[in-house]
Amino acid sequence: MAAKRKISVKLAGKEFPMTISQVDEEKYRRAAQDINALITRYKTRFVAEPEDYLAMAALQIAVDKVSLEMDREMTPEMEAIEALNREIDLYLNRPQR
Repeated sequence: MAAKRKISVKLAGKEFPMTISQVDEEKYRRAAQDINALITRYKTRFVAEPEDYLAMAALQIAVDKVSLEMDREMTPEMEAIEALNREIDLYLNRPQR
């Protein structure tokens, strides 16, 4: 079991204390930095309420996550190519008679 650690991250100027697995600390800190960077970018583009900046940052991060998931999915064409590659490998690596 991984050791737990109490940390505090600041998002949009507000501190959020939490207890996380010690091995995940870097992930949380980098995620907070990314969110704060997005918020800063949105603040330079338009004037809105603080929760609107957070909502836009959340949406952007969710879109990025979905894009990564979709990129990892194999299309039927890619699956067919992989099957052909396996068949070619089997043919080329079969014992010679």
